[in-house]
Amino acid sequence: MRAAVIREYGAVPAVEIIAEPQEQDGTSRIRVIAAGLQPTDIMRSTGAYNPPALPYVIGGEGVGQTEDGTRVYFGHSIPGFGAIGEMTVVSDEEIWPIPDDVTADQAIALAIAGTGALIPLQEANIQPAEAVLVLGATGPLGQIALQLARILGAGRVIAAARSAQPLASLAQRGLADEIVQLGKGDDNAALQSLGGYDVVLDCVFGPPAEAALRALSPGGRMMSIGVGAGMHVTLSLGELVQKSIHGVGTGQRPVEERRAAFDKLIGWHRDGRLTVTIQRFTLDAIADAWQLQRRSPGGKIVISIMDDD
Repeated sequence: MRAAVIREYGAVPAVEIIAEPQEQDGTSRIRVIAAGLQPTDIMRSTGAYNPPALPYVIGGEGVGQTEDGTRVYFGHSIPGFGAIGEMTVVSDEEIWPIPDDVTADQAIALAIAGTGALIPLQEANIQPAEAVLVLGATGPLGQIALQLARILGAGRVIAAARSAQPLASLAQRGLADEIVQLGKGDDNAALQSLGGYDVVLDCVFGPPAEAALRALSPGGRMMSIGVGAGMHVTLSLGELVQKSIHGVGTGQRPVEERRAAFDKLIGWHRDGRLTVTIQRFTLDAIADAWQLQRRSPGGKIVISIMDDD
């Protein structure tokens, strides 16, 4: 079969012909229609984040067909036999049927990224009319979070990120009431200029999270889910008084909780309330997709493997 393979840490994946993966107990083989590329795929390829043994097929989520032809979303491919190839192997509990009227692109975009946004926002317990700030808002998770904040009752939704044009696009699409560009000067001043945030969904951590914590209102809650801007924050106790910060990991949550969140997301998408920008590539263009993921793709990167009939 054809698949995108990493043979050494730090390398760009290349398309190779390799043997098809075989089922193990409690798993099934999936013929892949399309697969998602994630920031964690880049991190894993460096050897710094739970890398499989070399060589390995990249990717962990996608849409495909089971052997009886059922169209499904799958997450968490068995390590080594990733999603970005013609066949993959997945734990049976991570294989979820999807409606025929939901495209492969949107199912992939709404799964890991969507549950990564929904679970912490639900736990933040957004109250009517509260202000919600999303740090790292231009990526797929951030785009979903902006829409979910509105669905969950936020009164004001603010998007913050480094890239000016994708930020402006969020405002033009009506996903954000206000935008804040980071990294152009004093992030503390930039965030405090629109301050009074009740909830922050933090996709980046590091210095932007520090600035957002300082701008939180009393009783404010920060839900941190990513570390793209740094692994640490430095704050005084005084800056944390009457505020809270929670580190939230959704990939380790029970499968029942993640699937329930996914089903909610799919329902809102089918109702026309939730959608994500897609950047689509063919398998042969995996190197181009990889380079875009290393930058700021401004949407979910999806790799087409075969036609989605």
